[in-house]
Amino acid sequence: MVWIYSAVDTSSPVTLYEQVVRIGEMARRTPTGPTYLNVPIENMLQEWTPPARMRKVPPVPKQRPADADIENVAKLLIKAENPVITTESIGSEAEGLDAMADLCELLAIPVVESYVAKYTNFPKDHPLHQGFQMAPFLDGSDLVLTVRSRVPWYPPSNSPKKAAVVAVEENPFRDDMVYQSLQADSFLEGDAVATLQLLAGAVRALGIDDAKIAERRVRWQAAHDKRHEVLRAAEAEARNKSPIDAVWLCAAMSQALPDNAVYVDETTTHRRAIQNHLRCNRAHNYVRSPTGLGQGLGSALGVKLALPDRPVVSIIGDGGFLYNPVIQSLGLSMEANLPILIVVFNNVGYHAMKNNQLSYYPDGDGKANDLFSGFPINGPDYSELAKPFGGVGWKVEDPDELIATLQKGLAAVEAGKTVIINVVLGA
Repeated sequence: MVWIYSAVDTSSPVTLYEQVVRIGEMARRTPTGPTYLNVPIENMLQEWTPPARMRKVPPVPKQRPADADIENVAKLLIKAENPVITTESIGSEAEGLDAMADLCELLAIPVVESYVAKYTNFPKDHPLHQGFQMAPFLDGSDLVLTVRSRVPWYPPSNSPKKAAVVAVEENPFRDDMVYQSLQADSFLEGDAVATLQLLAGAVRALGIDDAKIAERRVRWQAAHDKRHEVLRAAEAEARNKSPIDAVWLCAAMSQALPDNAVYVDETTTHRRAIQNHLRCNRAHNYVRSPTGLGQGLGSALGVKLALPDRPVVSIIGDGGFLYNPVIQSLGLSMEANLPILIVVFNNVGYHAMKNNQLSYYPDGDGKANDLFSGFPINGPDYSELAKPFGGVGWKVEDPDELIATLQKGLAAVEAGKTVIINVVLGA
């Protein structure tokens, strides 16, 4: 969720201080996001007298739904036979992941993360985590909670046919998303984390059917275990493929890197492999880079600045890497002492571009002549690019070398160096 408030030019140095405080107040309010204040040079050159009292931006009060609305939804949750929760970004705060886990464990509610999830919203190893595909849950559910989920289903015809829908969101309607279709029957508008906490409290106060919850818990544990058996089998199959399979790359990162690693994702065609096979179970293990290629490295550096004690891993496609200001990012990494590990998912091409052409023109000249303009990338050895900035890098083509190379990369990052690991993948 990135919104930009554009403030007018400061008209006078007399108002400048309060305008700075004001944009801080705006940035913290829903919808939260960056603010912009333009200060003309003629105002910057003026004399300025500080105010008698230097005021700081005050904390923002958390808005919350009415007690009656909380109780009504709590009753729906208790009555429901097959509830399900889907979310895109409750994990933007660590407290959100905890609040989600508390409510879901209380009622044994399965969680399906959005296909466009932006954070670690629920531990993947939790027995109630049921993946990233909502479609299989829509027909059998009688209650769906969408929690900070801008587009829980698309197109609108993919919405639940029988279930009641409750939207939990600070700002459910996005005027920049003309195709948004929540189809909610009711809304709990207010701070989403506080709302989940209030719902859990209301459910406890009302009481639950322990036998029903126990049966549901067993059922979803079995479904979770079956799903993970399939995932582990896919990883074992991918383990020895050459060129390296993205599934094995994700599994290797899960094995080689610590549990508190933060993965900043700017990939395009490998999203499904990352969601299914990169094991993210803690708050902020996963952060999706904002929409639009070219922001991944800057986002990773920003995350490292915010979380200096955690290893930060930029996972990025070779096409996305070339969209980024690489020299500037590596320079800032060195100058500001922000060492990160960059893992390039190098499939030697803009596969999204090729796939789109095949989707639009399945029998077109491109397919007939194996000609996809702009698709192949004859890029450099990306691992060499860190060296002028005091970093190190390795190119990996052998699947047997992945884990050891990732461990070497982590050690170098811990020693203060930025690392680029160029992993050559199959198509």
